[in-house]
Amino acid sequence: MNSLFYNKIEKNDMNSDVIEKIEKYVNSSLKDKLYLINAPLGKNKYSYDYQDKVIVILSPKHKIIFLDLANEEEFRDYFEDFIEDLGSISDKFDYKEYIGRPREWRKQKLIIDKKLDSNFDIKSLLNENKIDKNLERKNELLISLLTGSINDIKNIAIDEPKSLLEKIKNKIVLFDGEQIRFLYKELNKKLIYIQGLSGSGKTELLLHKLKELYLSSEDSKIFFTCHNKVLATNLEKRVPNFFNFMKVEKQIEWGERLWVTNAWGSARNKDSGLYSYICDFYQIPFLGWNRNTNYEVIFKSALNEIEKIDKDNFEYAFDYILIDESQDFPDILFELCEKITKERVYIAGDIFQNIFENEIDKKIVNADFILKQCYRTDPRTFMFAQAIGMGLFEEKKINWLSDKEWEDIGYKLERENRNISLYREPIKRFEDLEIETISSMNLELIDGNSNNDFIFEIIDIIKNIKENNPTVKPDDIAVILLDENKYIYELANTLEYEMSKLNWRLNKGYESKEKIENTIFLSNRNNVKGLEFPFVICVTDELKKDDYTYRNTLYTMLTRSFIQSYLLIPDSKELKIQQDGLEIINKERCIKTIEPTNKEKERIKNTIIKYKEEANISYKDFLTQIFNKLNMDSRCRKKLEKNINENLQDEDKFNREFVIEYIEANIKFLCK
Repeated sequence: MNSLFYNKIEKNDMNSDVIEKIEKYVNSSLKDKLYLINAPLGKNKYSYDYQDKVIVILSPKHKIIFLDLANEEEFRDYFEDFIEDLGSISDKFDYKEYIGRPREWRKQKLIIDKKLDSNFDIKSLLNENKIDKNLERKNELLISLLTGSINDIKNIAIDEPKSLLEKIKNKIVLFDGEQIRFLYKELNKKLIYIQGLSGSGKTELLLHKLKELYLSSEDSKIFFTCHNKVLATNLEKRVPNFFNFMKVEKQIEWGERLWVTNAWGSARNKDSGLYSYICDFYQIPFLGWNRNTNYEVIFKSALNEIEKIDKDNFEYAFDYILIDESQDFPDILFELCEKITKERVYIAGDIFQNIFENEIDKKIVNADFILKQCYRTDPRTFMFAQAIGMGLFEEKKINWLSDKEWEDIGYKLERENRNISLYREPIKRFEDLEIETISSMNLELIDGNSNNDFIFEIIDIIKNIKENNPTVKPDDIAVILLDENKYIYELANTLEYEMSKLNWRLNKGYESKEKIENTIFLSNRNNVKGLEFPFVICVTDELKKDDYTYRNTLYTMLTRSFIQSYLLIPDSKELKIQQDGLEIINKERCIKTIEPTNKEKERIKNTIIKYKEEANISYKDFLTQIFNKLNMDSRCRKKLEKNINENLQDEDKFNREFVIEYIEANIKFLCK
């Protein structure tokens, strides 16, 4: 199924031939979104007596076409009722000031009706009904209302914005076919899986689903959760803002009907996490953090305890649970949620969050909805991030996928012997914005590796961003420090001082654990997941060859941007192949690489297995690795380990970056 196409109309004797002709066109020629409806989409479930005899064709830059299949008098009543309802939807979301009244749409010929004739040809029909350039944004806003892709009109300018940054901030979002299927297709199952690439719109879809579920009854209980604290805090702030612009009149009943927080929580506060709430609700033991506990342990223990409850006395804790970034959790959580949820569990994960993923096919098979299109990150940045993360430009590859797996994550593969070209399907992330005229991915090689060298380059990039984007705000920019070395915190302090000279404030995300308005977001690699920015500057002291965690982080962080990413790294001979690879991506829009031999593929597979096994080390070994890296003596190690166990929050204790920060901040007090 072409992800750009959505058909809401059930086939019948009258429309099947026409729909089949349109589907044939879609499979061979469709380059932009196209929708077939016969009533506005949405929870109101509009219906009309005549709708089985009409096909309404929606496509950006084309008139809204009402195709009358029967040529009967009742069509006129249907047409008028439909337009009246569209006007009502426009009023509800305050669009009238921007797009006018229905009579203006007709005068401007944004909406037309056609009688079906025997020579029907969808390509010709679309070509004959293109609209003027100056009406394209109004046309897209009408389509957004009809498809439920509601945009916050306060952030949309009907006149074309001038700068690229303004254009992207004021872009009109139109859901693609697979996104709409997730919102409106009813599945008769309890666990609903949605898999998509990073930046494919999963979180936005979950917010729309949350709104729909919250309005579906007066007393439903809903829990929206994820692993990462920064993302959870961001979601909690986004929900009321989202409800406001979607004109949700019901007040949010926090802690009674709706919870938005991370997955673990604290025994002291039942509302602080999904697990803490479950333990309180079912009166089962709360397992606090220790060396032997993790998600697998706590969720399995909770499920075992709940299974002991007599069926006659069992109560569901929630009606619905929504899980974002599901790849951060073991499958046992989903079993637990299925047990304690009355209606549905929506599980959204990144099909390729980990570049060393080896279960892509399994994820695809189990998924109910698959989002292969990345709408956030420019394809050139996305391809380079994956290539450098997986070592595709290097002789010794770090990972390799099967042909089927490359296809599963949105690539088209061309092979000439072992020479491989990987292409991504071109998509219009921001419609006709001239974004390809700028360099979306920038590999900045600097002469030295001192803090001053990095600071000079970062400030130069920020000044350049400001010069090219006069309306840029500090919170449009993120600076991400990829390494674990102590230098990154010294660099952060220096950058904070230098930014003050530009009258810009710096938000140290590894301390605040949240985005703060009107500040540059600076963080180590641990506090950025789930966030996005127009501009991302990644800093590292070297391209680490065999550090799999580092390579995966590099991929993830570079794909946080939706305009430009920068990778700052000291110059070296090894980076020449990365430069050449990026140049090919920019010129030919593809990754060119050499397929590993069967022997090399086996080596890659075994190395990844070993890496994953080593990732599951005990906590004592985890701390030992950190102490060794920091050259701690045995006396100091014992004091620090005791202090960490007593003072860190449970979910922070296996966070390598956070633990290193904590040690470096406390070592002078504890190891005198």
